[in-house]
Amino acid sequence: MDAALVQEFDRTDRHGTPISLAMMDIDHFKKINDTLGHSAGDVALAHLAKVVKNVIRSTDMLARYGGEEFTIILPGTKIDDAIEIVKGVQRDLTKNFFLNNNERVLITFSAGVAERFSDETVDETLARADAALYQAKQTGRNRVVGAPAPTQMPIMKSA
Repeated sequence: MDAALVQEFDRTDRHGTPISLAMMDIDHFKKINDTLGHSAGDVALAHLAKVVKNVIRSTDMLARYGGEEFTIILPGTKIDDAIEIVKGVQRDLTKNFFLNNNERVLITFSAGVAERFSDETVDETLARADAALYQAKQTGRNRVVGAPAPTQMPIMKSA
């Protein structure tokens, strides 16, 4: 993922095209692991990845970020379109239930989406997407929140 992010950020610099990043986190994943077992949790992660790959474009990339978190790299995509793509993943996930021992298990996720601004580093864009993800979790889960544009800190002049 790190190499793909650097490559895509370099490409956006060369071509002057937008790029957005989405951070996704499965809601209440600990409960899935605790009630269904860790092997079912692993299958749930694979199920989510399969649904995501069926929705995103061939130019987009999905990577596991850690635990139950995923990142989607969306080259050539402004934030409004990126939010719609991630909402489309949410819709497909509700249509494609995860089956555990022939029982339907509803999996939801929260997501934060950030569009990269000029000269912003990978880490800065990821941090804004992560902050938006945290806001999605804090405001009720199973939602997609767009990150605001980065703010410029005023230059402090010493007296």
